[in-house]
Parts: sequence; C-alpha cells; structure tokens
Amino acid sequence: MSNAAKAPALVTSPSGVQYNPQTMTVDMNSLQAGIVDRVSGFYYYTLELAAGAVLQPTYSLFNAYIGQQDPYPLVANDVLTEVKTNMYWTSSQGFSPPWDIVVDSIGVECDPQMTPADINLIMRYSFFQFKILQKMQWEGKLEAYPGGMGISGATSQNAQSQWNNGDPNPNARKRFGRFGKYLGPQTMWSWDLNFPANAGPVVGGVHTTPTLSSSGIGACVRFYLFGLLDRPVT
Repeated sequence: MSNAAKAPALVTSPSGVQYNPQTMTVDMNSLQAGIVDRVSGFYYYTLELAAGAVLQPTYSLFNAYIGQQDPYPLVANDVLTEVKTNMYWTSSQGFSPPWDIVVDSIGVECDPQMTPADINLIMRYSFFQFKILQKMQWEGKLEAYPGGMGISGATSQNAQSQWNNGDPNPNARKRFGRFGKYLGPQTMWSWDLNFPANAGPVVGGVHTTPTLSSSGIGACVRFYLFGLLDRPVT
C-alpha cells in the first residue's frame, strides 16, 4: 500500500472558481498565487513627427502616458491617447504595483503610410538604447528588431505600395526566451532613439542633420514591449 500523500481535492467556490483549500492557490489560468491577472500582451508608444521635420539628437520614448502632453506634438498641446500609447506610467518612474512585464521581445513598426525614403532615413542614421536601472540591455539598429506586425509592401514600375520594418508576422520578431528581462514595479528603465550629429547625411563634405521629406506624412514609428503582463485582479 502506498504511503504517498494524495493531492488535496479542489474546492469550488460559490462563484465557480476552483481552489486548493490547503495552499489557497486558485486553479484558473488568469490568476496566480499572489494574486495577479497575468496575460500575454504588449505595451506600445508612438513617435510621430511632421513632414519636413529636422530630427533631434535624442527622442526619449515611453516617458509620457495617456492624458499627459505629447513631448513631441504634431500640434501644440497635443495630449496622448490610446492611439499613440497604452501606458499609464512613465519609464522613469516604472510600473505601479502590481503592474509589471517580463519582456520577451521588443519591436519597431513603421506606419505603412510613411514613404520608403523617410523609413530609410530613420533606419540608416539612428540607433537606439534600451536600459534598465541605467544598465544597457539592448542597443543598435532598429531594423534588427522588427515588430512582426503591420502591412508589408511592394513596388512596380507604375505604383508604390506600403513598406514596413520586417514582415507582418508575429513569428518574425526576435524573441529573448529564457534571456528575457523583468521590468518590475517602480523599476526605472528607458528607451531612447538617437540621431548623432556626426553621423547624418554627408553634403558638401560635411555631415548634415537628418531631415524628413516634405512630401510624405512625416514619421510615425511605433515601439513595442512584448511579453507577460501582470495586472490587478478585477
């Protein structure tokens, strides 16, 4: 006769949720011991610049949230909405408990209405830096981190279609797997897009400041944090 301890039978609460009466853990995918609501999702932030804009040396992303003024407005006193971000905290202050994210991948998406010339300008003359607690985690070229979403494009001798950074396929993202990073509550982090002064287009033997074309829509670039999100239970 086996002396192995039997697992306790689950108890069903009046609301229909099953739980372990000894450990009080809940048998429900969206609830974890603690308790939080954990989902697979993403946070996003949009950098939108007018046609003909002269690109600044540095753009600090995710450092404003819904309801605050857009730090890079198309129109004076623009306020951020869900069209541009789903953040309710700044990266410099970190998430509020119990909100957090285990970052499985980061991604960059260019709006399909952007002209290829403006996409190429941004890709060629920029680099990004992602830091957690001022420690560098990821850096380099935007094209190395496609968002895996959006609209692909092509061109012919007669017409031009949409273009983007990478393929509109979730499997086309660069995933970190077991080397992902945890952005916990109140953990300071940053994501900056940089255009160095000494690395712009060369005109007349000198570097010039990258400038968006005046004929397109300008720039509309979306930055994503993909991973497991913890949220309060409601």
